[in-house]
Amino acid sequence: KIKGSFCNNTLNFGSSGQFAVVKKCSEKSTGTEYAAKIMKKKRRRGSRRGVSTEEIIREASILLKTRHEGVIYLHAVFETTVDYTLVLEL
Repeated sequence: KIKGSFCNNTLNFGSSGQFAVVKKCSEKSTGTEYAAKIMKKKRRRGSRRGVSTEEIIREASILLKTRHEGVIYLHAVFETTVDYTLVLEL
């Protein structure tokens, strides 16, 4: 579930991969729609499933540093006990 000012109910956006699912969400206060990239955490260091904290930090820092019309904008990052969520512009 996406926390904070974003809706908890998300709609399937039609995209999923080995480590992530992308869903459409909206900001509660404005109704602005975003893409929520939800990635499962690795359960163990040696596991091949899921993503590590380092991988999330790397992806988020690249998106935050890059300001270009061809690169999507990162609005927020959320963490739960089982996954990470990147909230991105549509």
